[in-house]
Amino acid sequence: MKRRLISFVLALLVYVSVAPSTLAFSTVDPKLLRGSDYTDIPALAGRLDTVFSGRPALYSDISCTAPVSARVGYRDVPVGRTLYTRDSRGNVYSGSSCYIYANAVYSTLFGDIPYHGESGAWQSSRWVLGNCNSASYELFASAGVSCGALMRTTPNADGSYNSNYGHSVIILAYDKKEVTYLEGNGDGRGLVRVSVRDWADFDRTLFKSKGYRISFIVQPTAEYYDFLRSGSVPKKHDFVGYFSQKGNVSYRDVPASAWYASGVYTVSAVGLMNGRENGLFVPSGSVTVAEAVTLCARFLSGYYDDRHDFSGVGSWYEPYYAYCALWGIDTSFASPGSPITRADFARLMDRALPQKARTDSVLGVSFSDVSKARYPYIYALAKTGVLRGDGGTFRPLSPITRAEAACVLARMADRSLR
Repeated sequence: MKRRLISFVLALLVYVSVAPSTLAFSTVDPKLLRGSDYTDIPALAGRLDTVFSGRPALYSDISCTAPVSARVGYRDVPVGRTLYTRDSRGNVYSGSSCYIYANAVYSTLFGDIPYHGESGAWQSSRWVLGNCNSASYELFASAGVSCGALMRTTPNADGSYNSNYGHSVIILAYDKKEVTYLEGNGDGRGLVRVSVRDWADFDRTLFKSKGYRISFIVQPTAEYYDFLRSGSVPKKHDFVGYFSQKGNVSYRDVPASAWYASGVYTVSAVGLMNGRENGLFVPSGSVTVAEAVTLCARFLSGYYDDRHDFSGVGSWYEPYYAYCALWGIDTSFASPGSPITRADFARLMDRALPQKARTDSVLGVSFSDVSKARYPYIYALAKTGVLRGDGGTFRPLSPITRAEAACVLARMADRSLR
C-alpha cells in the first residue's frame, strides 16, 4: 500500500510539472487553416492559403524547376536535405530544414528573401527587431511585428546568425495571450506545422531552454503591405545605402506643394532628420554644427547598415562626433551650437558620400560666387546631382536652412531625387 501511495504521488508530481507546458502548446488542424484568419489583406490571405496547401517556393534543384511539397501536418521538409528557393528577382538561395522553409514561405508571401539579415539584399523588407534574449507581447507590439514576419533565432551572444544553429519561423498572429507561428521541421524530424504557444511557453521553448536569442525579425515595409491591399505599384526608391522606410510622417508647416517637401519627407521617413515640437519641421530654421555632424554620422551608419549605438555620456552630440572621427572626418568647424554655413555643410557631406554612391551625371555646373580651387567639394557634390545652387550662385557663407539640408541628404540617400 505504501509503495502504491508513493507511486501515485510521483505520478501526480509528474502530471503537475508537465501539465502547464502541455496546456501552453497546441497545433492548428491543417483542415482548419485559412489565410483570412490571420490577415485582412486579401492578397496576403491568398498567398498564405498557397503556403498552407503545401506550395511555397521550395525546390529540390538549383534551377528551381522541381517543386517540393511542404504540406502542413506532414514531414515534408527532410532534416539535412539541401533545398532551394528564390526571390522575385530570380536570386537562388539554398539551405535545409526550418531555415530554407521559412525563406521559401517569406518569398511566396512577399517576393523577398531576408537571407542572413543582410538588408542590402532586400527589396521591400525592413528589420524590426534583433539581438533580444526573450520575447513578449509588449516587445512585439512596440516593434509593430506583423503577419508574415520572419523570425530567426541564434545561440550567439551578439545576436549574429551563423547558419548552423537556431530556428526560423513565420509569425502569423499574436495577442496578449499567445503567439501563432508557422514552422518547418517543427518536431526536429521535418514536420511542417502551425504552432500556438502562450507567451511564457513561447519564450521558454524558443529561447530560454536553448539559450537562443532573436537574431532578427524582418517583415515588409508599410508601403508593401499597402501595395498588397490596393494592388497598386508602390513608389520605387533608389536608395544608395541600406536605408529603409521607418514610417510616414506629416508636418503642419510642410505643404505638399513646397519645393522642399519631397526632401523633408524622404529624410523623415528613413530616420535621418526629425521634426521639432508640435508637429512642425521648421523648414526655414538653421542647422547647427552639432546637428550637421549628427546628420553626417546618421547617413554613414545608415549607408553601411552598422546599426551603431549612438547613446553615451556627456553632451548629446559627442557620440556623433566620435563616430565621424572613426571615419577620419574633420569636424573642427565653429562651436557645436553655431549655425553651419552652406559651404561647411557641403564639405561634411562630401566626406560622408562614398564614391560608389556618386553618379557624376551633372555636367558643366558652375557657380559665380564659388571658386573651384577653394571649394572643390561643392563642385564634387554638385556634379553628382546632390547640391544645387540658387540662380547661378551658391551663397557658400550663408547658413544652411533645415529645408535645404533635408533636400541635400534626401538626394544623397535616394538617387531618384537627383
